[in-house]
Amino acid sequence: MITEPEFQRMPVAEQVTTVLGRGDELLDRIHVYFVVRLYKLENLFVEIWYHQTTNRIDKVSLVKLDDVIHLYESQINISDLFR
Repeated sequence: MITEPEFQRMPVAEQVTTVLGRGDELLDRIHVYFVVRLYKLENLFVEIWYHQTTNRIDKVSLVKLDDVIHLYESQINISDLFR
């Protein structure tokens, strides 16, 4: 299992490869010129920021659960839990 410090020590290219190869894409959002995709990698939430104009990855960042809920609240649907 990858820990936060281990993930942060990886070069960005390795972070991207790991997330895309082993993570699950959950949600996405638009932020100014970026498409931000949220992934679940084991016990970590990771955002990959794609610059729409250049079609390149601009950054990779770890996201805390509280921030995931805040940033993606309009897309989270828990209605199935109450059926």
